[in-house]
Amino acid sequence: MNEEHRVRERIVNWARAISSGDRAGILAHHAPDLLMFDFRAPPVEGIAAYDRTWDFFFANPKGPISFVPHDLRVTAGDDVAFASCLVRCDGTSGGHVDLRLTVGLRKVAGEWTVIHEHHSVPTIEERFLP
Repeated sequence: MNEEHRVRERIVNWARAISSGDRAGILAHHAPDLLMFDFRAPPVEGIAAYDRTWDFFFANPKGPISFVPHDLRVTAGDDVAFASCLVRCDGTSGGHVDLRLTVGLRKVAGEWTVIHEHHSVPTIEERFLP
């Protein structure tokens, strides 16, 4: 298995943990000093703050939660990797939401570890472009 495949597997397994509400699985393989840019400001710094962001996500489900990445693109070197994808998210707002995800990873003790996440949604203008 090459490094690109390992990174891809890491992200897919993380998304499965989100879909199943597995908080330990969501946090697994994230660095203690993780930096995340999420929908709300300010930036999220550290694993404890990152964990708290999921409280909002799971607080008031509107049905089964589904968090499915697609169009996953990965670039991986020996110890640093970058991935981006679109994510179809269902169950949190009554309908589906298409998210954009960018992840930066570093190999720590032989394991791919997420050191940066960036979540965003298309702007209203982008949603209506041809």
